[in-house]
Amino acid sequence: MQNTTVLNIDSVTKFFGKQKALDNVTFKVKKGEIFGFLGPNGAGKSTTIRCIMDTIRPEKGEVKIFGQNANREKSSTNLKIKVGYVPAEPNLYPNWTVDRHIKFTENTFSVSPNKSTELKKILDIKGDKKVGTLSTGNHQKLAIILALLHEPELLILDEPTRGLDPLFRTTLHQLLRKYQEGGGTILLSSHDLYEVEELCDNVAIIREGKLVNDTSLSKLKKAGSHSVKVTFKKNIPKELQGLTTEDYIISRKTATFIIKGELGPLLDILAKNEVQDLSISSPSLEDIFQEIYTS
Repeated sequence: MQNTTVLNIDSVTKFFGKQKALDNVTFKVKKGEIFGFLGPNGAGKSTTIRCIMDTIRPEKGEVKIFGQNANREKSSTNLKIKVGYVPAEPNLYPNWTVDRHIKFTENTFSVSPNKSTELKKILDIKGDKKVGTLSTGNHQKLAIILALLHEPELLILDEPTRGLDPLFRTTLHQLLRKYQEGGGTILLSSHDLYEVEELCDNVAIIREGKLVNDTSLSKLKKAGSHSVKVTFKKNIPKELQGLTTEDYIISRKTATFIIKGELGPLLDILAKNEVQDLSISSPSLEDIFQEIYTS
């Protein structure tokens, strides 16, 4: 994977009236990665994406896509050819059929119909259905097809699995992995913790318009709290209690506790003592998310 920056969000600040919706938001998305943009509804995810797509413009800061300023008229138009976008609420024409939407997009980007045939089969959507009759899930499927048709270099997804049943969520995840393997880059905005944990390499977490974390998923999980249960053949070593943060419980030769951060110091202690049984539960992204939001 190359280390080229595809998307660079630098100190972006956005107001709606006197309300500060984004406050100095900064992060980078590297070529070939799936980058998770995580936060609850109303945290600022969609506002950030609208600044990226140049449907609104920030009062401060800069958005660069492939090194070009995304909020200037000329570069904004040229960049949209390289970007596929699935908004949180796709704006589709209710009286048009699925195929009419697809044909319009194919003509706009001079795309062969072979791609749409493949995507319709994968996502199981009928071309002759009018959009106004479609379920929320099928709206999402069509929006995903339209975003992928011209084989963009960057894919921006704002809650893409909204309304999809679990089977098609799995299908979409497979489709996104295939796109990534082909060299594509994805910004995935979601409040679905399982989805982010399943797909993403790096994550940024936003709360009330401010970025509270920007790191790799593996580092984020290492920083979380692990649940540990260890049984010793002899006595519990006294230095063990000094590592714990909360809920230290002793039952005979068994200690149960929570430890935060790196496990190296714990493993050093265990290596010097005879251990009969050991279980360590890694934190889920949901656990970490709750820690960050309640700290």
